Amino acid sequence: MATSTNLEIGFLKPGTGRSHYDEFAAMIPSEIKLDMEELGVMQSSLTDFAARADAIVERAVELSTSRSWQGIIIPGAPVEVQNPGLRNRLSEVLNIPFVTALESGLLALEAYGAKKVLLLTPFDSYMNSLITDYLTNTDIDFQLANLGFASEQEAIDLNPQVVFELTRKAVQSAGKIDALYFQGAVLSPLQVIDQMEAEFSLPVISSNPAMLWAVVSKLGGQLTIENKGKLVREWPSLNWR
Repeated sequence: MATSTNLEIGFLKPGTGRSHYDEFAAMIPSEIKLDMEELGVMQSSLTDFAARADAIVERAVELSTSRSWQGIIIPGAPVEVQNPGLRNRLSEVLNIPFVTALESGLLALEAYGAKKVLLLTPFDSYMNSLITDYLTNTDIDFQLANLGFASEQEAIDLNPQVVFELTRKAVQSAGKIDALYFQGAVLSPLQVIDQMEAEFSLPVISSNPAMLWAVVSKLGGQLTIENKGKLVREWPSLNWR
């Protein structure tokens, strides 16, 4: 149960027609209303997000002002890494709590004290380089799994067991790690995340649940969501700075 009920949270999805948004929406309990809207800057490629901070900030302010949102999720690591300073700009203009993809993932990993983390993404080498460069400026040692995707399109609608097998091979090659971190929701572990945590004896942090945990926590709420990983089942305290 939620300690704060009837929360309405905005979600500015970066793209359209993606089944992983439906999968995420389906896990949201009735205490939370998730209002999904288009971010409105992507045309055909993830690089369309580059240098679009003005449009992103304007969209976030417009919708958070006109809707009854109490918090806002701005997903998409490609959005974040291609717009340096975006979080600072958002914090200056938004009057409600907000979270981004990489911020939420880092907060979740910190909640479990992870120091060495296996990073799994559906992105190409260029986008992965931007993400790993961003994560280098943290206290966590990230190891990027070599999953071989040339485009995120290759990861869309992968069978959950295929995702599990890709992850198992990556874990076997990784050496000692404290956690797994899936960044990029088209490579979704949600249907097999509990099995992963049981087999690997590690927390598995997935981007969308991490953002939900972070924004609800910032709003003073707490949930218990089963079958979607220990983060949203155990709901650890958020160290929000």
